[in-house]
Amino acid sequence: MTEPEGVAERILIVEDEPAFADLVVLWLERHGWRTTVATDGAEAVRRFEEERPDLVLLDLGLPSLDGWQVIERVRAMSLVPILVVTARGSDSDKVRGLGLGADDYVTKPVSFPELVARIRAILRRAQAWSYPNDTPEVRHAGLVIDGRSHRVLADGEPVHLTPTEYRLLRHLAERPDELVSREELLVSVWGPGYRDDVHVLQATIRNLRAKLATAAPARRFIATSYGLGYRFTPNGLAEEPSG
Repeated sequence: MTEPEGVAERILIVEDEPAFADLVVLWLERHGWRTTVATDGAEAVRRFEEERPDLVLLDLGLPSLDGWQVIERVRAMSLVPILVVTARGSDSDKVRGLGLGADDYVTKPVSFPELVARIRAILRRAQAWSYPNDTPEVRHAGLVIDGRSHRVLADGEPVHLTPTEYRLLRHLAERPDELVSREELLVSVWGPGYRDDVHVLQATIRNLRAKLATAAPARRFIATSYGLGYRFTPNGLAEEPSG
């Protein structure tokens, strides 16, 4: 059996299918995590407020409140990682889930070893977010990224980013005018197991661009090189964005 990891971490499992929830509990507790199960959306929000778990593993098709509403309510309170596990596998559902603030999206039927690997990766990223970056600050025209507080200002306006959006922006901003491939971004920001998850990257880029544009509408910081990757433009004058 795998040695326990993350013994102190609690995972809130939001799932209304008892048999599947039992399997998830079995796998997660076997790997050392503590678990709590909620069977509908309202219970999930209540348990989240009471227990403040380290990660939420969330189905979308739920009674009371659906998964979309749960993401919105959790994100209004916290940046805790959310991993969607659902039978809804369309690209539009993935984009919507990531757009609302989910950190990852897995479709059923689930490979449990892959699920465990993704949870580990998400928790590692969340732990890294808790510590200051070695490079205190990245500055460009109209943009300040503070590595100590994880704050971002665009044209002096605060930009409220999720940890994943922050890592993606910083990775690009530290390489101004350099084409960064999609594979490099996926591996560097999400981890080696994500090198083919182009939809995850595209959805996060869209969210990041939208938030930056709200704060600094005259600027376009991220340019697309079609089929290849993305480039940070330090003067904020990139071409019109596209996925």
